[in-house]
Amino acid sequence: MGSFLSNAAEIHFKSDGTCSMRLVELSLSKKLIQIESKKEYSGSLEEVLKNDFSGPLALTITGKGLLVKKTARLEQVTEQGLQHLFPQMKLSEFYVQHFPTGTCSFIAVIRKEIVNAMISAFKLKSVDIVLLSLGPFVVDQVVPQINSYGAQLKFDGHHITFDGDKNWQEYSFSAGEHAAFPLKIDIESIPEKYLLAYASAFQFTLHEQLNLIEVLSAEIKQNLVDYAAKLKFKKHGMLILLFFFVLLMLNFLVFNYYNSDNQELMSKAGQKSYVFENRQKMEEDVKVKEGMVQKLGWNKGYSYAYLCDQLGQTLPKEIKLEEMQINSLYGTGSGLLKAPQLDNGSMRIKGQTSSVYAVNDWIYTLKEKQWVKEVKLEKYMADDQKGAQVFTLFLSY
Repeated sequence: MGSFLSNAAEIHFKSDGTCSMRLVELSLSKKLIQIESKKEYSGSLEEVLKNDFSGPLALTITGKGLLVKKTARLEQVTEQGLQHLFPQMKLSEFYVQHFPTGTCSFIAVIRKEIVNAMISAFKLKSVDIVLLSLGPFVVDQVVPQINSYGAQLKFDGHHITFDGDKNWQEYSFSAGEHAAFPLKIDIESIPEKYLLAYASAFQFTLHEQLNLIEVLSAEIKQNLVDYAAKLKFKKHGMLILLFFFVLLMLNFLVFNYYNSDNQELMSKAGQKSYVFENRQKMEEDVKVKEGMVQKLGWNKGYSYAYLCDQLGQTLPKEIKLEEMQINSLYGTGSGLLKAPQLDNGSMRIKGQTSSVYAVNDWIYTLKEKQWVKEVKLEKYMADDQKGAQVFTLFLSY
């Protein structure tokens, strides 16, 4: 059935106006998740978005422009309920993410115009955003896999404090914060700057089994629903195709079995009469057919397309072909009753070139081919009308 690939990116906005994009691609095959590739792009947002991306994409945004607030645990998030956290802000103009953990909740917000511009840029590259996360909170999906066993986790500027049940108690960001030791996901090492992108890709891969840490957006949710439907259709379509293939193969084997038995019985019944009564006729038919095949120009097992392709692959750029004859006719006998015959296993190639060395190199290259017996130059001369050197090659195979 193949492997499932999921792509995710973290875009981190820096204080100087530039940004850094970290991309991670994961593969899921037989319940085994592996990192297929990691990439990083830096510069202005416009420069970063000029690169090529594979979609669909799970996107996480961190850094400048993102606001994070901690409050007592909220069971339901409403604009009115958050007004005390962001009193001077019109929350309808922001994307909001709610991350409940233990006895508290972390609320992350970012202006819609910033995110919508990025979504539009990705759409121009035919990449749909299917999951959107804000801040470092998506890393909670992979905390059990990380080789961090204390009450704190530091990576790429993020500082998280946990309680005894691994619920988040505090979060802060400082560009100088780094892990005290190399991070590992299970037994695989991972640079700390790719941890959020990995967590986003992991959440994307297992989105049907996890409680998603995401921004609630109808458009983005619909992208995920559409993508999941396509995957299911593809999976079920492959199963149906496989079922009918097996059924067809079984039918063929049963038919072939009984047909073989029938043919064997018929062969045994008529073998003696066929051998003794029709041997002479068969020999005459073979001779007639051999003559017909010879006249029709049996091409020694090579298709014309194969021969042309072999010539085209080796043709130097300095040579322009004008005419190619395969198994050309030649006359035999004398007088008006010449019988045209096919010169089987031969090719005559005419063309023009600006360099005799190109022709010599081509002849040498063709002679190296296993199917070629002989190549020789029949004619090479200057053509003043064409302003080039014309040539004729004879090739036998």
